[in-house]
Amino acid sequence: MFGALNAADFQALEKSAEKVPSLGKNEPEISKAWKNGGNNFQSLENVAGVQAVLAHIQQGFPQSIKVDTKGDADVVGLPQPYTAPCIKEGFQQQFYWDTYFINQGLLRIGMAEQARHNVNNLLLLTDQFGIVPSANRRSMANRSQTPFLSQMVRDSYEHQPDAAWLKGAVAVLKKDYQFWMTKRLAPCGLNRSGNDATEQYLMAFYYYLAKERFKGLALATKAEQLAFSSQALSEAETWDFTPRYDRRAEEFCPLDLNSNLYIYEMNFAWFSKILGAGEETAWLAKAEQRKALMQELLWNEKLGCYGDYDWKNRKQGDLVSCATLYPLVAGFATPQQAERVVAKMRAVLECEHGLATCEQRKHPFSYQWDFPNAWPPLQLLAIQGLDRYGFKADAQRIARKYVDTVVRNFVKTGDLWEKYNAVTGTIEVKDEYQMPRMMGWTAGVFVCAADYLHLRNKTGEHKP
Repeated sequence: MFGALNAADFQALEKSAEKVPSLGKNEPEISKAWKNGGNNFQSLENVAGVQAVLAHIQQGFPQSIKVDTKGDADVVGLPQPYTAPCIKEGFQQQFYWDTYFINQGLLRIGMAEQARHNVNNLLLLTDQFGIVPSANRRSMANRSQTPFLSQMVRDSYEHQPDAAWLKGAVAVLKKDYQFWMTKRLAPCGLNRSGNDATEQYLMAFYYYLAKERFKGLALATKAEQLAFSSQALSEAETWDFTPRYDRRAEEFCPLDLNSNLYIYEMNFAWFSKILGAGEETAWLAKAEQRKALMQELLWNEKLGCYGDYDWKNRKQGDLVSCATLYPLVAGFATPQQAERVVAKMRAVLECEHGLATCEQRKHPFSYQWDFPNAWPPLQLLAIQGLDRYGFKADAQRIARKYVDTVVRNFVKTGDLWEKYNAVTGTIEVKDEYQMPRMMGWTAGVFVCAADYLHLRNKTGEHKP
């Protein structure tokens, strides 16, 4: 299943598995299951491989925790330790939406306190800037990312209930929601991507793009350069970079952005009930209004799935991407719509080794958030959405493909990576920069996927 493994590979894997540290009397059941081999992995290579990756994660996550309370002219110091995506090379700050997937892993392996630290840091940044910055850098506070902070707050609260903490967190979350509703609202009533960068920043960003990300880019006029740079920076509020918006991100209402704001509104109603704030009716009304708009504008009957909406030209986008699974995660798709989305996923996005980010097409530029790249967060969101709508076999299949791919490449390289190739199952991916070794969301999603496979086979009920 993982390719040709020789005796030396098995010995190395088994040796690594023996180093899995104990988490004491409160050790999560999944960690015990991994140590014992689990009951969903049927061969020696499966058992040893998962144990080896688990050992790597349990040793690696603590090494990716950074302390920087002072910062510098650009880096914003954070009051609590934070989890960076990479241990040494690559990304060393706390990145916004990465943290959601990191926390999913931390909460499952006995590191709930660190998950709470991560959430608290993002809340502090939100309180300071009125926006959740892309990362804790002042230079990255001119745009946000797909909103996941509400989900992180709820997950942390459910793991460690604290009404006083929740009350403070909700007050800050409302600032984040207000940002989206005032600075990122499209005329059609749904939300769009954007940025608040200065002209000086946009020009510097253009030169970076031309040199590093869109090599060969050579626009003639300053106006063209500024326009390209602004659209690209806005695109970075979702996926940087992707063919979803045809280089016009500011003119689209992204499916993932609006789905997550629906979750925000539903969560605000839930928070209100917990805190006795009496705001449930108002928040549920906002959610219903958004749901109606999304069903009208984001459901593409012709394609048989959800997509982004070009509000400027009042038409639906026609590119199929993994974003089409977000409504299943959020829970506003009808059962009939969910069936069609899953059929489209199987036919267009699913490959031998996972879900490709977008359907295969030719584009003027090469994008990393595109076919054939399989990004870890999109695999987890697929598992969540499929499970929620009862497509258990599909969810298990995607989880198994991800676990297999991570283990196979760990055997070959001794590490985890930012993304993988859904077609070949390798780390030969479509890059815009040199891909780093990564703990981060790759580890968090691995924990969730393996957890899901084990608990599904054992109990038949599990919310990923």
